[in-house]
Amino acid sequence: MKKGDWYRQLFGRIRESIDKEFYFEAAFICYGIIEDRLTSVAKKEGLYKVDRTDDKGLEPFDGVNKKVKAIKKIRAERVKKAFKCKKWDGGKYKKSEVLDAAVDWGELYRNPMQHTLGDPRHYNASVGNYQTVNAKDLAEEGERVARDLAAGVMRWKKRKKQGL
Repeated sequence: MKKGDWYRQLFGRIRESIDKEFYFEAAFICYGIIEDRLTSVAKKEGLYKVDRTDDKGLEPFDGVNKKVKAIKKIRAERVKKAFKCKKWDGGKYKKSEVLDAAVDWGELYRNPMQHTLGDPRHYNASVGNYQTVNAKDLAEEGERVARDLAAGVMRWKKRKKQGL
């Protein structure tokens, strides 16, 4: 199966999960897409050590924030256009509409939800309360962010292929 077909299937599954109110399933898929797309860019830009035993001096890194920070340090037209980057400060782009949205989703939605699930003092799982409202927001915003990021990566790949 081609990766494009796989992503169409995953986005369909996200939509189906949201429609059926399986919000955590949708968010889980969104997070997987976000991580995969950022990892793909980082690997192809030579930022990510694919084989942790190589001696190219590249450090492995995990997590959305670290990948976004590394990608924002690439001063290239393909990165700027694909991820809607602005305000180069001499070391990195200060703003990126697409990349910053992935970080924001994690900080505003995923992290609070993920980290409060295990503490009953902070989490009320009754229907119609925290779980339903916030999990729905988590899933719907995650779908938007994952779609925007996937489209940005496609723009980036097209420009990279063209040598831009």
